[in-house]
Amino acid sequence: MTLELEKLSEPIQHMAEGAAQRREHENALLDVMLQTLRQHRTAWDKIEKAVDTARNTLDMKWYRSACPLNREEPLDAAINAPPAPAAATLVACDGSQIVPNRHAAFLYSVINVGIIVYHHGQGRAPLQETHPLLDYPGNGEEEETFVDKAAIINLRRDLAEIETLVASAQPFCAPEAPVVALLDQRLLYWPVGSSGDDEGQRVLFGWQKAMNEAARSGCLLTGYIDRPGKRSLLTFLRTLDINNPGFDSSVLLRPDYGPGFNDVLLWQRILEEPGQRSAVFVDVSQHNDAFRERHRHNEVCFFYLNAGRRGRQIARVDIPRWVAEEPDMVATVHALVYDQCQIMGNYPYVLARADELAVIGYQDRENLEIMIENAMARHELHGAVTAKQSSKDVARAGRTRHAI
Repeated sequence: MTLELEKLSEPIQHMAEGAAQRREHENALLDVMLQTLRQHRTAWDKIEKAVDTARNTLDMKWYRSACPLNREEPLDAAINAPPAPAAATLVACDGSQIVPNRHAAFLYSVINVGIIVYHHGQGRAPLQETHPLLDYPGNGEEEETFVDKAAIINLRRDLAEIETLVASAQPFCAPEAPVVALLDQRLLYWPVGSSGDDEGQRVLFGWQKAMNEAARSGCLLTGYIDRPGKRSLLTFLRTLDINNPGFDSSVLLRPDYGPGFNDVLLWQRILEEPGQRSAVFVDVSQHNDAFRERHRHNEVCFFYLNAGRRGRQIARVDIPRWVAEEPDMVATVHALVYDQCQIMGNYPYVLARADELAVIGYQDRENLEIMIENAMARHELHGAVTAKQSSKDVARAGRTRHAI
């Protein structure tokens, strides 16, 4: 049975009408937010007092906000991209995985990390490589628990990405040319749902250790987030009223914004020209406090960037505090990330290439399974997919209809 689209016509119409109504409400709210931001663009004492009050009176477990890094850049700053360095190196990585499938002939998982080293301004071809890792029952874990570890494999993939990225960037670090190590995700990493587990803590410890290694070697660790969903700047603007009599601070813990209403909508109104970035902000949250307590230079800061050649394609760029506090380093990250976006139009070229290297395609997976089956057969071990998996493979490959 195919999807009967005509039965969805009326719900789709309701969906569009609701979206239009929300957009009208959002535009009015954005007008107020933008006015607040303009009015407080350099109100540093009030800003500091408001954020301090929030920290001292609110439950930081639920408070997600931001504050300006320093008093050098006004809240509504729109800073043009500086010229890129004459020579630099960008190292980017991405990862993919195969999770265990209990319907398959044999249980296994794979993490594959793709790395590209791009020599900006040096007239050299990029270096490309992959780092695959196979895991299986008996390699430290029993079959009963191995089959249900998809979430853990995702965590391990994330850790493998940053560890491989930093290790790959370190050999290129030299005083004469900067090195930017670029991740396709946030730097303020937190293993959601697993932070209290042993595995979650191990991954978090490893993540922060890799950040320390990046700082030690001097590679400018950077997280790039396309279409970010944070609302921390919107919450920050509301926080500015926290010391007003009668202010209901619960709105800072449980924002009443609609779906899709986030910081990007605000910065689309401010970062009008391609390549412009916002001021640098510090993430204010319990998680970032934990990063800072582990080591001050790991505290995560960020700025928003209009990454497109035209229009307002807003991305978020995460940087650790030790980078954020050095204007020359911020300028280097700003210039090189935007330069990479110009190659493809609105997204860093090196991240796109890293994704291509990392992705495990259908044919790759099929060939891997043949290799595993052949290796098992040499030891007179034979497996078979379940009847459920077999029927799915047949039906989806040829769209076979099974009549009664």
